Amino acid sequence: MSTRPPGDPGPLATVVIVNWNGAHLLPACLDGLAKQVTDFAFETWVVDNASLDGSRTLLAERYPSVRIVPSGVNLGFAGGNNLALREVTTAYAVLLNNDAVPEPDWLANLLAPFTAADGERLGAVTGKVVFLPRFLRLRLSTPTFTPGPHDSRTLGVRVSSVTVNGREVLREVLWEKLTFGSEGGSEAPFFWTRGDGELCVPVPDGGPVTLGFTLAGETRKPVTLSWDGGCATLDADSRPSTVELTVPDGVERVDVINNVGGIVLADGYGADRGYQQIDTGQFAEPEDVFTACGNGMAIQTALGRELGWFDSDFFLYYEDTDLSWRIRARGYAIRYIPTAILRHVHSASSVEWSPLFVFHTDRNRLLMLSKNASARIALAAVGRYPLTTFSIAVRTLRQAWAARSRPALRPIWLRLTVIASYLRLLPTMIARRRAITRTAKVHRHKLENWLVRR
Repeated sequence: MSTRPPGDPGPLATVVIVNWNGAHLLPACLDGLAKQVTDFAFETWVVDNASLDGSRTLLAERYPSVRIVPSGVNLGFAGGNNLALREVTTAYAVLLNNDAVPEPDWLANLLAPFTAADGERLGAVTGKVVFLPRFLRLRLSTPTFTPGPHDSRTLGVRVSSVTVNGREVLREVLWEKLTFGSEGGSEAPFFWTRGDGELCVPVPDGGPVTLGFTLAGETRKPVTLSWDGGCATLDADSRPSTVELTVPDGVERVDVINNVGGIVLADGYGADRGYQQIDTGQFAEPEDVFTACGNGMAIQTALGRELGWFDSDFFLYYEDTDLSWRIRARGYAIRYIPTAILRHVHSASSVEWSPLFVFHTDRNRLLMLSKNASARIALAAVGRYPLTTFSIAVRTLRQAWAARSRPALRPIWLRLTVIASYLRLLPTMIARRRAITRTAKVHRHKLENWLVRR
């Protein structure tokens, strides 16, 4: 998968894709790469993390120009990328998720800043990532209630299923502005809404759409769903029931932002800049950002090699934030380029709020801060985690006692495994922190000027 013009000395970049059981995702991703319009050559490498779904056969038969980098075990995103990155010899290494589809000018626009007037100061470049489908923007309104003394939230209705033309899309709906997050575990998730807020439902590009919602409230109550030019009022009962409505053809579909560069909050949590915002052009200008997204990130190969690439101990999540922090500590900038556009299937490879997700995001945030943040921020975050775990345990036991039921201990056990894994890796992280300090050109306290208050 190279586009080498006559006279070109060789590929300028290597695009690395980590794959684990993603045979259903790879064709769209690789076909998008094949359509790239560039005036330079590039290579495409796929790291296969011990897939069992025929991914390697698919690659060998349909994409013979793609280099397969095999792994005998699942090394995660961090270790899988490192397996390939340590062999890259092109000037730039580019990272792409197997569940992302690039626009035809994505790669050319992503690499262009490196050869611009101030390109020598750039360690990495990151682009605009939007969610793959287009969305119907809805507003939900319903009367609220407070569950009781052990749950002070103001709740609307419980949603346990959403369908679009009969297809289940509960996990694909964007709930950030309406709900309190996923509950019920990865096997039977549900969401409690607030009394009023916005949700975005993935829908086909044209035609009328039939939406189904499985709802329940504390009592029978009306639920109003409105969209540009119309609305419908549904009835939620005290027991889950499914209600349907039809949104007519012609209602606007919108693009929703997944990531336009990253931020780190003052309390140490990483976040996608612009996450779940409707894309109205508010991020249309190039600008420096604190962190780059591992999906669609380009880095100078020489710098990546000096930094040792990703921290393989992270396995999954926060590895890109950690690497970005180390890039900045070396005195390099990270540039966001709005014209380098990817369309991304969110959480296609791992389910958001699953035990896998929670374990690695919780643990790796603490590891990242222990390596990179000032002692004040790192110690505050690390100290707060067991205190919060204890508080959750007490609240869970009180709720179980009041309800005369068995306590839900799995979330507490998961947090305890996070603490144990963090403590096991802490000596290694302290050693790496010292190594970062020895080679840093920008002090930690200065870098923390980038941190964002909630």
